Amino acid sequence: MSPLILGAVLLAAALHAVWNALIKVSGDRLVIMAVTTATTSVLVIPILFYLPSPAPASWPYLISSACVHSFYMLVLIKAYGLGDFAQVYPLSRGSAPLLTAMLGFLLLNESMEPSEMLGMLLIVAGIFGLALETSAGVLQLSRPALFYSLLTGLCITAYSLVDGMGVRLSGNSLSFILWMFFLDGFLVPLVALARRPRKLLIDTIKIVWKPGLMVSLLSTIGYAIIVWAFSQERIAPIAVLRETSVLFAMLISVLFIKEAFSALRVLIIGLILGGIILLGL
Repeated sequence: MSPLILGAVLLAAALHAVWNALIKVSGDRLVIMAVTTATTSVLVIPILFYLPSPAPASWPYLISSACVHSFYMLVLIKAYGLGDFAQVYPLSRGSAPLLTAMLGFLLLNESMEPSEMLGMLLIVAGIFGLALETSAGVLQLSRPALFYSLLTGLCITAYSLVDGMGVRLSGNSLSFILWMFFLDGFLVPLVALARRPRKLLIDTIKIVWKPGLMVSLLSTIGYAIIVWAFSQERIAPIAVLRETSVLFAMLISVLFIKEAFSALRVLIIGLILGGIILLGL
C-alpha cells in the first residue's frame, strides 16, 4: 500500500472516531443523523451539475448503497441506545474487516500477501481486545446490544463491498462519491419524520443542528477518502485499515475524557500499530 493511501485512510479513521463520539453524546441520535444526511445531500447538489453522471453500470450499486447506508445508520443508532459506546463501537467495527476480506476474496478474487494477512489479523485482534476490555475481562453487553453491534458490522461489510465495486464501474470516482452522498440524504430523514412528532422534531433540530453540521462535514470527508481509496487499492486492506478508528477513539478517551491508560491498552495499541506497519509494507 502506498504511503499516500495509508496516510489518507488513517486520516479518515480519525475523522470517523470523532464523528461517532459526537453521535453518541449529542442527544436524539436519530434526529442528528437525519440532520447529518440531509445536510450533506443538500450541500453536494450544486457540485453535481459540474460533474459527469456515473456510468450506467454503477447505478445499481449507488441505489443499493443508499439503502445499505440508511439501514446501517438506523442499526447503529439502535446499538448505541442498547450498549456502552466503549464496547459497541469496537465490536461493530472489528467484526466487519474479516467478513469484508472473505467476501472480497470470494466475489472479487482479491488476494493478499502473507504480511498483509498478518497485519489484518493483528488489527482485528486489537479491535476485539478493546471490546473485551472491562474490569472482569469479559464482554458485558446484553443480547440485543450484541445482536445490533454484530448487525452493524454486517452492514459495514455490505456497504464497503457495494461502494468498492460501484466506484470502480463509475468512470469517475468523485461523481460516484457525491451521488452516493446525495442519495443517502432521503431515507433516514423520512424515518425521523415518521417517528418524531413534528413539534418535537423541530425543537430537537434547533438543539442538535450544530453538532449535526460537524458530523456531516467529518463523515463526508472521511468516507469520501475511503471510497476514493477503494478505487485505488484492494477493498479488504482498506476496510481493515479504516477500522483503526477504534485506536483513535481510545486515544480521544484517554487524552480528553481522562480515562485510565491500562497495560492492556498499551498491548492493544502495539497490536494495531504492528498491523498498520505490516499493511504499509
